[in-house]
Amino acid sequence: MRVQAVRPGIHVVSGFENGNVLVLASDTGLLLVDAQSHQRVSALDRALAGLLGGRSPHRVRAVVNTHYHGDHTEGNAFFRQLGATVIAHRNAAMQAAKDTTIAEWDNWHRTPLAPAAMPTQLVGDSAAFDFGAERVVLVHAPRAHTDGDLLVWLPRANVLHIGDILEVGAPPFIDWWAGGSLRGMVATIDRVLPMVNDRTIIVPGHGAVATRAELQRYRAMLLAVEARVSASVGRGASLPQALAERPAREWEASMGGERRAGHFVRLVYYGVAHHR
Repeated sequence: MRVQAVRPGIHVVSGFENGNVLVLASDTGLLLVDAQSHQRVSALDRALAGLLGGRSPHRVRAVVNTHYHGDHTEGNAFFRQLGATVIAHRNAAMQAAKDTTIAEWDNWHRTPLAPAAMPTQLVGDSAAFDFGAERVVLVHAPRAHTDGDLLVWLPRANVLHIGDILEVGAPPFIDWWAGGSLRGMVATIDRVLPMVNDRTIIVPGHGAVATRAELQRYRAMLLAVEARVSASVGRGASLPQALAERPAREWEASMGGERRAGHFVRLVYYGVAHHR
C-alpha cells in the first residue's frame, strides 16, 4: 500500500487496482472514504496502523462509501466489526444488495455485498457533519458513475474525494445498469468545478490525485468521445466499426492503451444506442 500525505492529518492510501482510500485523522480516531476490497482490507489496516506513528488512536470511527462497487465497499465488514459506522447513499445500499447478471457487459455477475459489509447509516440526498476540526460534506451525484454516488468534500482542508466519477490512468466506467450515465458524470463535474480551485486536492476513485485543470480536461474528453461515438451511431456504425475508428485515440495512453480505451468506447456506444 502506498501512503501519501495530502494535508496535515489527511492521507490517501492506495494500492493494487483497488480504489483510493482517503484518511482523515482526528484526536479520537479516523474517518475513511472507501474501504478497499475484502482481499486488500488487511493491507489497508496495516497501512493505517503505521500511518500516524502511534500519535493518535488507530481506530476507524466511520467509513463513507462513494458508491456500491465491491473494491470500495467489501472492506466495510472489517471496520464494522471494530465498531465503525458505515455511511452510504441509500441507492448504493440498494444496488449493493442486487444479485443480477448483465448480459450486455460480458455476462458481468453482480453479486450481493455480504450483509456484514452493508452500510449502517444511509443518506437520502446530501449531508454534513463535523469530524474533529474538519467539516465533512457529503454530496449526492445522481446518475453519474452510478445512481448512488457520494462525493466527500472537506472544505476547510480543500480536499475532495470524487470517487469513480474520475479515474486517472484508467478508462472511465459508466455503470449504466446501476443508474449511471455519461451526461450525469459531466453534470457532476460541472457542479464540482465552482466548488474547487487551483489549490484543491482532488482524489479520484483510482489513480494519482488530480487538480481542477485535470478535471476540466477529463470533462472535455468525456464529451469529445461521446460526440464522436454519437456521430458513428448516426451513420449506422456497428460497435466493431465504432471501435475501429478509435474515437478515444488522443487519450488511449492515459487510459492504459488502445484495448483498455476500447472498454470505455464500448460503454459510450452502449449509452448512445440504448440510453439516449
